[in-house]
Amino acid sequence: MAVDIDQIRAYTDGGVYVTDYGVTVTAPTDAGSALNAGFKAVGAISEDGVTESSSQDRTDVFIWQGATLVRRIPGQFSKTWTVAVAEVNAVTVSAHFPGSTITQTVEGLSIAEKPPTTDIRQWVIEGLDGVNKERIYIPKGEITERGDVVWSSGEITVREWTLSGYVDEQGVVAYRFIVDDALAL
Repeated sequence: MAVDIDQIRAYTDGGVYVTDYGVTVTAPTDAGSALNAGFKAVGAISEDGVTESSSQDRTDVFIWQGATLVRRIPGQFSKTWTVAVAEVNAVTVSAHFPGSTITQTVEGLSIAEKPPTTDIRQWVIEGLDGVNKERIYIPKGEITERGDVVWSSGEITVREWTLSGYVDEQGVVAYRFIVDDALAL
């Protein structure tokens, strides 16, 4: 098989978008069209970008004859994306403090922080490499882990989130759309 270095992608730019809690907007059906205005950018992401992870348990089945592995039965599956959000804006504050009372004031925001509540929203993650783009639409996603928020004289303050994807009515965790001339018909 020949190697084609023009097929190597480095998504060094992009964005993360989310809807407001309780709001359902038209889902994207490709990577080339503009997102519905209901998807709001979370803003700057730390230099680490987005990390996507998949995990699936498997049960090994052995037979008596030769103590041989004959099957690996698939079990529980999970899909997550981790991102460190660098901007503090109304979108990130709303997503970071679900269930809290957030009030816009003349100075900025006031937050009466409560323990996080269930907060399932629609999410979009986009990666850009020049004219090539990959868009991941997560119809049911929720921030299920919030990392430490460090205030430091040597680093920017970020809010690290782990976003978990849940299956939709079709059993799909995420829809992927890729704009790439090398893959097009």
